[in-house]
Amino acid sequence: MRPRRILGAIVGTVQGLIGVLAVIFAYILYIDFFGLQAWLDVTAEFLPLYMLALIVFGFFSIMSGLFLITERELP
Repeated sequence: MRPRRILGAIVGTVQGLIGVLAVIFAYILYIDFFGLQAWLDVTAEFLPLYMLALIVFGFFSIMSGLFLITERELP
């Protein structure tokens, strides 16, 4: 079952990285770096909703990725 652990670690790492990037993107969207809000046509009215969705998705992805990385096989 060694290939399963290796694949789980790779998938968990990628999933955690996607979660971190989602949280970073939410922060960049909030501070309006590079004029991103205007470029994506995000109004101030819906900005908290987009940030909430990105942060929740990011944290769940990070947690799931960490669970995949630390998965233990039963003897």
